Amino acid sequence: MMPCIKPTLTLVEAADVLKVHPKTVEDLIRDGVIPAAKIGRAWVMLGTDVLRHVENEIIRQTAQRMRTPGRGMPLKPRKAPAKPRG
Repeated sequence: MMPCIKPTLTLVEAADVLKVHPKTVEDLIRDGVIPAAKIGRAWVMLGTDVLRHVENEIIRQTAQRMRTPGRGMPLKPRKAPAKPRG
């Protein structure tokens, strides 16, 4: 299910979605990582662009973890706790 997100986001709203400081979002905009437009004094971006950035970061970081030796191995199943005798 697609998350409910507004069509357009302000700097502060995008920061809330990304769980980062608004200055970090502004840096991402200035670096061209997230497309945005300055309307008057406010930065405005499309909610889909912000979610696309999150998706790309998840894919990139997951791929990086999978390449790291000793990482990305399947988790061993946990043993069930021993039943008390009695």
